[in-house]
Amino acid sequence: MVLIFINKLSPRKQYIFKHIFKRLLEIPFEFTSDLSEFIAYEGPKLSYGKKSLGDEFFIWSYGLLNEVGIDDHEIEVHQWEELPIFFKAPDRSDLPFDIFSASFYLLTRYEEYLPQVKDDLGRFTASASIAAQHHFLDIPLLDLWIIKLGEELEKRFDITLPRKRDTQIITAIETASIFQYKNRAIVPVFHSLYESLSKLQVRKFLRQIGVHLRLVKDPYNVYDIVLRIYRESIAQLPKNLKYSRRILYLFHLGDYNYIDNGVSYRSKTYQELIKHIADYVEIGLRFSFANGEDKIAKEAERYESITNRPLSKTMTAFSKISMPGHYKQLVDMDTIEDYSMGYTNIPGYRASTSHSFYFYDLDYEVQTPLRVYPYAIHYRSIEHFMLNGQQAIIDKLLRYADVATGNFIIIFDNDQFDLKKRSHIYTIIKKLLAYHV
Repeated sequence: MVLIFINKLSPRKQYIFKHIFKRLLEIPFEFTSDLSEFIAYEGPKLSYGKKSLGDEFFIWSYGLLNEVGIDDHEIEVHQWEELPIFFKAPDRSDLPFDIFSASFYLLTRYEEYLPQVKDDLGRFTASASIAAQHHFLDIPLLDLWIIKLGEELEKRFDITLPRKRDTQIITAIETASIFQYKNRAIVPVFHSLYESLSKLQVRKFLRQIGVHLRLVKDPYNVYDIVLRIYRESIAQLPKNLKYSRRILYLFHLGDYNYIDNGVSYRSKTYQELIKHIADYVEIGLRFSFANGEDKIAKEAERYESITNRPLSKTMTAFSKISMPGHYKQLVDMDTIEDYSMGYTNIPGYRASTSHSFYFYDLDYEVQTPLRVYPYAIHYRSIEHFMLNGQQAIIDKLLRYADVATGNFIIIFDNDQFDLKKRSHIYTIIKKLLAYHV
């Protein structure tokens, strides 16, 4: 056990120390503010404050974890060996920066609470993040810091940290509509046919007619292919890896509007397909674009009614999250996991970690039960590259996730699985499911 000396315990300190020591390093620890107890302790000990107390492992405190509320901190990025750091220690410290404050800043998405210019969909932009501005968006920087902290603790205290765990590789598929043409309402069907004819898109028109006459399969109806690939790939994996290669379908069950205009959740075919897919892989709910509090509650009820199971996994359309509003709504609904944390237009680790973490509400200074699963890549951000280019980006981010023994999560849109698009999705999914070091 590591005994940690702090002058005053705060919710922020409890949150970040628990995340780092318990969840990532898997080292038992206890806090103390009793100086005599700390000095008398003969095991591994660490102090966190402005000055060291003796020859213990000491980390200088910037002070962020003693604050309450939001302040605009000036971020100056320096280098520690090959890694960027900020909140640099001015004097002696066994690490050259306040790793706990810096980790808290990144993990809570502190910068997303600050005034900012948002994009057309009302989202925080990657270009506004310190990770993009200082060129560490493509690495799980927080995880790499913690690895180095663990190595320093092992050297100082002659201890051995737990062995390497298996990297979780999760292929998540957000399904705005299960079919492109099939099972649509009459008005959208005729509008789509008219649009194809008016633009002289003869092949598209004939394809639509073929689907409606049940002569050809709907372009999005490739679920049997995905499930077959999954079953065949998992069957060939070593036993220890079978549960670390996962597919997650997230279904849209919102009301019809000009953006969310897929097959209605009332469709019996849709509901039966959801239940069928749930027999083989994990499922969850993709909230609609206009995801106000009343709408997400309604959509959650629909999900539980259709599936006869509690809602545990969610994401929002276009990763449209506004800190902290959307996550607060999920906490109130008792949702357990959310997969919206990422950028749809650029690969990288939005929260600078490949590990899941509990959402910390900076407005109320409290850790919540909501667990955030950040994704590394949305396929939209790389689909314009050739296969080699896509694979190079995926391999780079996956290697970092593997070093950190975290999660590698990639998000696809269901419409990208259309076989006529000649995409590389099926090749990529096969490689991800078969991946092991």
